[in-house]
Amino acid sequence: MPTESRVLTFSNAEAIDALKEYCAATKRELPKGGIQRLVFSNDGEIKVTAEFDGAPPIRFLENEVAVALIMLCNKRSIPVPRRAIKSLQIAQETIALHLSLRS
Repeated sequence: MPTESRVLTFSNAEAIDALKEYCAATKRELPKGGIQRLVFSNDGEIKVTAEFDGAPPIRFLENEVAVALIMLCNKRSIPVPRRAIKSLQIAQETIALHLSLRS
């Protein structure tokens, strides 16, 4: 059975936008001044830490980041099949959403 795979890669700025919109949609408050930078880690599970000027950092778990990126895709009319198996991968200053779909 063939499998279709797609990889959607997001820049650091796009990931910041996605997390801001996710926080707004889930009514999670961010410190004033906005996210200054993101720190990606992969210790068994992908985590993204948002850093701010003068405020403690906020950590986002893998499922929150995936939802944020999918919401950004929906906003930009980028198709993400519901039945696709979704996973995240980090590389330097980017994060990628992998979509795998069995025919």
